[in-house]
Formats: sequence, structure tokens, C-alpha cells
Amino acid sequence: MCVPLTAALYDTGHSRRRESLPERTMVSRRGLAIWIATILLALIFVLVGSSKLAGPSAVRWAERFVNWGYPRIAVRLVGTLEIVAGIALLVPRARRRAAAVIVATMIGALMTHLVHGEFSRVIPPLVLGGLALFLYRSSRLLSGARSVASRHE
Repeated sequence: MCVPLTAALYDTGHSRRRESLPERTMVSRRGLAIWIATILLALIFVLVGSSKLAGPSAVRWAERFVNWGYPRIAVRLVGTLEIVAGIALLVPRARRRAAAVIVATMIGALMTHLVHGEFSRVIPPLVLGGLALFLYRSSRLLSGARSVASRHE
């Protein structure tokens, strides 16, 4: 069932079987959803990571990290990690690893907020982590689709 959908996404014109219009539409919608999620997540993490490294908000982030019990260098490490992962999301070959880094970072943020009783701050890491998990799983499916499509050529 997945082979026609994924093969349509990577059709090079050499396949013997032509996919129907509904199959192509489903694939293109899924691909569009993946790219929208990727660009949105990349933009968010580059901006938030940058806010941890420079400007007036960097001072507030440093204070928060210290109040949570982390060393001062942690804010720079997390900010850099968020920027690099955000940019790496835009590279299809690196997307899965970048999404995994973001999921791990959001689990850390979620646990920090829960431990410190900041329940109103739990929603953003849940949403962003869930979106990153979606990209992680989608990248796995697409990489599997590429190998299936290449076998059919």
C-alpha cells in the first residue's frame, strides 16, 4: 500500500506503472506538510537559539538557566544546539538527526519546567517536540521510500 504512494513521490519517469491522481495528491500533500513543518520548526529554533546567544533576552535566558540550577555555559550550549539543529532541518539528509536533537532538547526543557513547577511553560516544548517527532518519523518513512523507489527503477 505504501509503495505506490512513496514511489510516486520519487518517480523519475522510468517506472512502468503510472500512479493515479489521488495517490499523487496524497503524496504531494504529505510532502507539503513535511516542508511546512520543517520550515516552521527551523525558523523557530534559529530565532529562539539566537535569542539565547545575543541581545537583551540573552541576559534573561542566562538568569533563567542559573535559577534552574544549570551552569552559565548551558545557555550558550543550548542556544548553539538549537541554531545548528534548526539549520540542519533544512538539509534533507540531516533532517532526521536534527529532529532527534530537537526532540531531546524539548524533553530536557519539558522536564526542567515540570521539576520547577512551571506548568504554564510546558506547552511549547510539548508542541515543538511533537512537531520534531513528526519530522523524525516522516524522514524515516521518506528515506525508506527512496530505497523502495530505487529498487523499482
